[in-house]
Amino acid sequence: MQTDDFFSNPAFQNLSDQKMEFLMNFMNQKKPAAPKEMLALLMAFSNRARGEGIRFSPDETSLLVEYLKQSMSPADRRKADLLLSMFKSRS
Repeated sequence: MQTDDFFSNPAFQNLSDQKMEFLMNFMNQKKPAAPKEMLALLMAFSNRARGEGIRFSPDETSLLVEYLKQSMSPADRRKADLLLSMFKSRS
């Protein structure tokens, strides 16, 4: 999923300027190579967004996760999915 494809998704069509700028900064970061790195990046991203008063819908969050996983191997994608499901069950 290229950045242009990402933002053409209907979930991202009506973003505020603040949210769009926040996402662009996020997208310009290096993608994590390992599932644990992805989880740490998502947690930091979530905390920073919350601190700036930005909230993401479940659809937006799912797309962000898919964007981050695209550079991972199939095995690491499965590990990431497992880590995310464990994290969601604890929240």
